[in-house]
Amino acid sequence: MIKLDDIRKHAARRPDHVAVVDRDFRLTWTELAEQVARVATGLADHLPAERPARAAFMSCNSWELVVVMAACATLGVPCIGLDYTTTPEATAGALEQLQPTVLISTPLRRPLLEQSGWPGARDVLSIHLAGPENDDYDTGPAAPGAVCFQALAAYEPAPTTPVEQPFTAFSFTSGTSGIPKLVIRNSSFEARRLSDLVDQYSFDEDDVHMVTVPLYHSSGPGWARIFLSLGGSVVLSPYEDAEKMAELIVAEGVSTTLMVPPVLNRLVSHPASEHLHRTSRLRFLLSGGRHLNRWVINQTWDRLGPVLHLYYGTTETGLNTMIGPEELHVAPARSGRPMPGSTILVLDPEHRPLPKGQLGRIAIASYQLMDSYASAEPDFLMIEHAGRTQKYLLTGDSGVMDEGGRIELSARNDGVTKAEGRHPLDVNIFALEDELTGLPCVRETAVLKVDLPDEGPTLVAAFAPVSPEREASGSRAVLAACLRRAPQLPARVVTVPEIPYSPTGKVRTAQLLSTVLDLIGQENAASAADRMELATA
Repeated sequence: MIKLDDIRKHAARRPDHVAVVDRDFRLTWTELAEQVARVATGLADHLPAERPARAAFMSCNSWELVVVMAACATLGVPCIGLDYTTTPEATAGALEQLQPTVLISTPLRRPLLEQSGWPGARDVLSIHLAGPENDDYDTGPAAPGAVCFQALAAYEPAPTTPVEQPFTAFSFTSGTSGIPKLVIRNSSFEARRLSDLVDQYSFDEDDVHMVTVPLYHSSGPGWARIFLSLGGSVVLSPYEDAEKMAELIVAEGVSTTLMVPPVLNRLVSHPASEHLHRTSRLRFLLSGGRHLNRWVINQTWDRLGPVLHLYYGTTETGLNTMIGPEELHVAPARSGRPMPGSTILVLDPEHRPLPKGQLGRIAIASYQLMDSYASAEPDFLMIEHAGRTQKYLLTGDSGVMDEGGRIELSARNDGVTKAEGRHPLDVNIFALEDELTGLPCVRETAVLKVDLPDEGPTLVAAFAPVSPEREASGSRAVLAACLRRAPQLPARVVTVPEIPYSPTGKVRTAQLLSTVLDLIGQENAASAADRMELATA
């Protein structure tokens, strides 16, 4: 989030311009500067002496959270979000890596922190926000060592000195298949990326950016910070309510937004979005996180106009590629060309660059590259290419670079399946999912490559049918597509009520895999019972 000095500059220039919208609550730049100054003063007064100082929050998006994040930035305290939809074990694993000295939470999310064993007996400052889910709360501390937002906001603004500690930026991977990994950077790339994006897309102070992803995901505060840095406005929107999103886009004059594919699908499938192409000022919509199928791309063009941009990015490498609406409309399977400052190679099993058109592992060199993990060793490679030697991160993603220099991903490491070992997947998972989604009997689907007991490597297609009546025909159609696309692997089709997604658009791999394996086990048991009955008849 941006610092108090920058907020005050915007307040001096545009005192009554709205900076943050949260439901019916608005903060002008003047009001935001006042709130951040007070909370930064109070936070400095309560901050534990332990160093390095680090803050973590578990909260839904709210204006209070924005203020506290800005206060932390002002004091030089890195502030990182925690996934409030995960398990106590994953939460404990994340906190053990970060070792925060400040924990920020709301009443609804605090039990998950307590179940994870934090803060426990540790010397941690607990800051209690009201949160959008609970407007009425006690203004006093809830427990020793805790302070509520209102108590911090009651401080008289006073000069504050940033904490003396080296710069470090943190972010967590999605952790959809286990405990998230803490990504560490020892220098900031924000200024350069801001300059690149402003030059390329002409963002300015008149833009209104709608936040539809949780601020615990790095893309949420990352994109909000761009428009706050420019002096624009940020609107906090619920991601689960498509009708409310459509209403806000029109009412608040939203011009830019980021939506993960499930949220975008929800919006363009809702009747409320039908006329947004002519009733809104939306000009830039970014989506990423998973492959976008052709139907969503076409429906977005019809409902919203030529505004959709697709990006490929990872927590470890930042923003890697981008593709615009016109090119995306004719090449929907692509993720775009490398952004300025990024180099992407597709590598063979021996880590040698492959020619265009060949499938391999994706490696990325960039000024946005991570420095390390807190609890694992990244796969860094020094590769000489085109007369230049650079440090690349070998990702778990696989894909192909086309003749135009555009990347087509075949599988992502934050999706349901990924490149394993040193070898790329031999199945284009995204192309298969795209075909399955186009079937009239399939509502949604996810494909997994699973090593099943007694069966070995197997392609498992989990799909939710459009109706119970279409389940049998859907299973046959899905199986036929799997066998056609991947004849080298046996295929199993499993019907599920829905594909589980995180609020950040990631398939919850562990949850889906557990459901799928249970269903396959039941099918195998039923088949064995049938065979036994036939044998004894």
